[in-house]
Amino acid sequence: MNTDTDRFDADRFGTVERTPDGGVIRFDRQLAYPVEQVWAAITEPERLADWWTPFETEITADLRVGGTISFTWPDSPPFEFTILRFEPPTLLETTHTSPGAWQRWELEPTADGTHLRTTYFLTDPDLAIERGDIVGLHYGLDRLEPALAGTPVPVDMEAFGALLAAYAERGLKATQLG
Repeated sequence: MNTDTDRFDADRFGTVERTPDGGVIRFDRQLAYPVEQVWAAITEPERLADWWTPFETEITADLRVGGTISFTWPDSPPFEFTILRFEPPTLLETTHTSPGAWQRWELEPTADGTHLRTTYFLTDPDLAIERGDIVGLHYGLDRLEPALAGTPVPVDMEAFGALLAAYAERGLKATQLG
C-alpha cells in the first residue's frame, strides 16, 4: 500500500518533543551548499522571499541583536521577529509569532556543504501543530534547496496538501490548513 508518507524521506520530517514548558519542533537538513550561501538564504530579505514565504510579502531585516526581521503581508498583520542571538554565519535566533516562542537556526560546515538544524520552541506545541507550523516549516525547507541552487520554485498547494496528509498519517494534524 502506497501512502502519502511514502512520498517523503522519513529523515526529513520534523520531530516534536514535549517539554514541561511547552515543546520543541526540530528539523535537521544536510545541504550541499557552503555555510555562507545558506546563511545568506536565511538572513537576506531577497533570498528569504525565494523560499520562506508562501505569498508575496515585503521583507526587511535589521541584522543585529535587538534588530528585527519583518514580513509585511498585503492583507494580514505583519510577522516581526526580534533577533536574540546573531553570530554570522553559524547562528541566528529570533523570537517567533507566539508569545514566549523562539526559533534558532544553526549552521555547521561539513565536507559536503552545511548541516542545518532549526529548533523552534513554543509554549503550546498542539496549537503550532494545529495551525500548520511544522508542515509549513518542512515545506519551506524543501523549497530552500532549489532556492540555494538558483532555481526557486513557486508554492505548490498540491505538494503542500500531500505533506499535510503525510504529517496527519504520523499523528500530527493541521486542522486549520487541511
